[in-house]
Amino acid sequence: MANDVALFEGMANVPAHLQGGELSETAKALGGAGGGQSLKRVSIRGGVFRMMVGSQEVATNEDRGMNMIIVKSAPGWSRTYYEGVYKEGVTASPACWSDDGNAPSANVENPQSPLCASCPQNVKGSALQGTGKACRYSARLAVVLEGDPKGDVYGIQVPGTSIFGDTENAKYDSLQDYVKKLAGFGYDVIKVVTEFRFDAKANGTRLMFRAVRPLNEDEWAVVQQKSESAEAKAHVGDRSFKKSESEEELKANDGFEKPKAEVKAEPEEVEPVKVSKKKEPVVTQDEALSDILDEWGDD
Repeated sequence: MANDVALFEGMANVPAHLQGGELSETAKALGGAGGGQSLKRVSIRGGVFRMMVGSQEVATNEDRGMNMIIVKSAPGWSRTYYEGVYKEGVTASPACWSDDGNAPSANVENPQSPLCASCPQNVKGSALQGTGKACRYSARLAVVLEGDPKGDVYGIQVPGTSIFGDTENAKYDSLQDYVKKLAGFGYDVIKVVTEFRFDAKANGTRLMFRAVRPLNEDEWAVVQQKSESAEAKAHVGDRSFKKSESEEELKANDGFEKPKAEVKAEPEEVEPVKVSKKKEPVVTQDEALSDILDEWGDD
């Protein structure tokens, strides 16, 4: 298969009368596209931009940076918790997750706690490896490529270590600082082309961000439409975590390192701790930043 990111740059070679529209039921069936498995996304596993359709890698971009336009994001920082010890190559679903960082998703069968703030997996030292938390932050974004805003909408999961904190490169910021800096200059993050760049000095996979240029009028008109598209909403909405998203990739994206010791074939079970429902504590930005830095330090 051609290893060329140009494969993903839109519909330029497709005749006009064949462009657009939903995939046919035939294409979905033959492509194994059950549920959201046909959605296209950008994986950052291993410090490489990988273009994915479901679990299939179809192209890579070896450059350290990639220009994209953020068209939509999940309403808050997501959280994901896996039971047991990470084992490379194992496809597994998380035991619990949150789409807004406040409470478990309605799709979680056995929530670890009614609220994320009071969850035992959200306590320092709960991780089976290191001293961090077992439940990890991330940000889910829907993006389009700079050269093809009218093309496909991709999902990208930004690891928690990329959301908060300072970077050692003065030209780039963490995601939260980047968005705030833009707002200070009167720009919304969806109104500019953003460079996503790997931080070469980070211990683990970390992204940095900077504004490349404002959108032109045509691009802005397209982005407004894309932000309300079914693709964009699917990328940032509640997910059922089917087999297309493996524990290996999600943990790799969050800066995890492989365990050096050999692990069991079956993941260790962690006994859920029952807690009584209580008023949700307020988590400040400083506390969230401290949590992320602790997790980063475990890698």
